[in-house]
Amino acid sequence: RLTGETEWTQNGRYTGTTELALTENGAKQVLATGKMIVGAGKLIDPSKLAHVFISPRKRALQTFDLAFSDAAKQMLKDANKVSETIKLAEWEYGLYEGLLTREIRALRKDHGLDADKPWDIWRDGCEGGE
Repeated sequence: RLTGETEWTQNGRYTGTTELALTENGAKQVLATGKMIVGAGKLIDPSKLAHVFISPRKRALQTFDLAFSDAAKQMLKDANKVSETIKLAEWEYGLYEGLLTREIRALRKDHGLDADKPWDIWRDGCEGGE
């Protein structure tokens, strides 16, 4: 999974369904990474891809658009090898969308949760989310 930097990823906020564009730096990162790893004979060779699935989030679509050359994108699209799918959409963070870890822990404490151990997303999940 490859997505460029957004304002929220830059400052550590949990980003799920909120539509955020790439930052200027994020776009530069994707362009530079794309030039290094995407292309004929490179790690991601568009001619050898069976299919490219893209999340419908703006940041994911921008990442694809910047990482692949116009010719590679056209070749993949002409061969029906590009699909935008909600199945790849980012997590639903529920009440924690856009919050920092410390803010989530404070919120959970206010809700009477985590009295015996600090919140762990993998163990405890997200209120109102996944």
